[in-house]
Amino acid sequence: MTKKKEKSIAQRTMYYYWRELMKNKRYFIALLIIEPIAIALGAYVSVYIFSEIINMLSSGKIMADQVISTFMPYVILLVLAMFISEALWRVVIFISTKLETRVVYGLNRLSFDVISEQSMNFHNNRFGGSLVSAVNKFSGGFARLNGLLMWNILYLIVALIFNFAILGPTLPAFAICMAILSLLFVSVAWISFKGIRVLNEREANAQNKLSGRLADSITNILSVKSYGREQHEKKLYADVNGETQRASLKLLVASTKRDIGFGGIIVMIQGLFVVLLAFGGLWFGTPVGTLILAIMYGRNLVEEIWGVNRILRDTNRAFGDAYDMTMILDETNDVVDARDARPLAVTAGAVDFRAIDFTHADGNEAVFDGLSLDIRSGERIGLVGRSGSGKTTLTKLLLRFADVQKGEILIDGQNISAVTQESLRKNIAYVPQETTLFHRTIAENIAYGRPDASRAEIVRAAKLANAWEFIKDLPKELDTLTGERGVKLSGGQRQRVAIARAILKDAPLLVLDEATASLDTESEKLIQEALSRLMKGRTSIVIAHRLSTVAEMDRIIVLEHGKIVEDGSHVELLKRGGIYATLWNKQTGMIE
Repeated sequence: MTKKKEKSIAQRTMYYYWRELMKNKRYFIALLIIEPIAIALGAYVSVYIFSEIINMLSSGKIMADQVISTFMPYVILLVLAMFISEALWRVVIFISTKLETRVVYGLNRLSFDVISEQSMNFHNNRFGGSLVSAVNKFSGGFARLNGLLMWNILYLIVALIFNFAILGPTLPAFAICMAILSLLFVSVAWISFKGIRVLNEREANAQNKLSGRLADSITNILSVKSYGREQHEKKLYADVNGETQRASLKLLVASTKRDIGFGGIIVMIQGLFVVLLAFGGLWFGTPVGTLILAIMYGRNLVEEIWGVNRILRDTNRAFGDAYDMTMILDETNDVVDARDARPLAVTAGAVDFRAIDFTHADGNEAVFDGLSLDIRSGERIGLVGRSGSGKTTLTKLLLRFADVQKGEILIDGQNISAVTQESLRKNIAYVPQETTLFHRTIAENIAYGRPDASRAEIVRAAKLANAWEFIKDLPKELDTLTGERGVKLSGGQRQRVAIARAILKDAPLLVLDEATASLDTESEKLIQEALSRLMKGRTSIVIAHRLSTVAEMDRIIVLEHGKIVEDGSHVELLKRGGIYATLWNKQTGMIE
């Protein structure tokens, strides 16, 4: 990656942080005003007052009867400064915490919104665990920068102001030396910052890969164990873990070299303090209080300058952590609503695929090349064909999980690319080939398409889907948690819950992709009865490997290499003796 692009990504990260920060600018502005006052009163004004007291005591001009009248105002000012500083710090901590909480919440929501709106192609090419890691690190990057602002940057600014504003007139040589050494330190830090930033990003990327690998193995733990591949997964994880370790060690070595250089500069600054004490006090007769003031101010400045190391290191890490999510936020979504997109209005439910061309983003050959298919209102269509013929892809294009490259798909004469994706999918009840459920109750999963459904409606849908027979035997019935991705239920049970969800949604269009594939013969018959009732009066597209599932459809479309090779009813296609008839005879045992 070029340095220009790295800089651009860091700028984009700051753009997103700053945009969210400005939504809470009243807290940010209050922090910038109150915190420097708290720092000044506690660490600098109080020290200045104390040095003045020492100067007066060491002058020998204060008589015994003048002690109270002379020093009481200074003591009162000192106590007052410390008290106000402490009170302001309580306010600062509250404001800073509230600001960070609100911004992190906003960044998390932004990240989730963008990820959830991305196309299925986006999600198919990424680990779920890596996305979770990217979201957490993105908001964590802001929290890190907020901490730097509060505990390092503002402290450094105040330290610089008081050192050069107060010590400059009284100890100009000392102030100039401190300024030169400070500038040297910051210059070295900045040079190292530019070099280490790449190592930070590499470490962050490696950690994201590690999270993704871990999530992938754990999510598929059943496959890992059933195939006895634990050692294989351990090796894959160890390889990625080793890559992460190497990236961390490279960063550690570079950071250590930088810190050695910083240490040399700090030794020079501390040597300056010794020179100040020796020559300032003995040769120039500088008051003791002023010397103490210079040393304490100088030590504070040294601590804050040393903090530049941490500022740059953590800034590097923050940008490295935010890198992946920033890339995602800047990524162009390949399926977006048109600017003037309107809600889909389904009046009859007619679907028309007009001369569509489609090639997968990572594919070389076209899935469809000028395919046309007209589905009349309320018509029940069966899609059959060998694996890879384009059946599932056709339904996913209807749902706009991807967009066609040419041609158009119409519902009641409305181009689906001109309507909102949300309204399109609300009008389609979809049961996919591989059903996964949320780690929520069965009731919540069934009512996902209609969250306002009553308990009675949920039970009715479960009964129609032949799911109630196993739900009623569970200890908590509908309130039973399904486990992550529905792992506590069998494949057939998950599909019946998904079918119940589609029944309850009651959408005008129905798409079933191998919806009964995991059911036994008896359950399938009961489900077919329910689906027959559900499909009545609805435009339905049913993909099935078992041809008995589509035998009662109004039309059966046979796809072969993305082309329609046969179109007709079950009886008509059997009479033709083509591909469908061959498949049917094989499944029914009439031919081998």
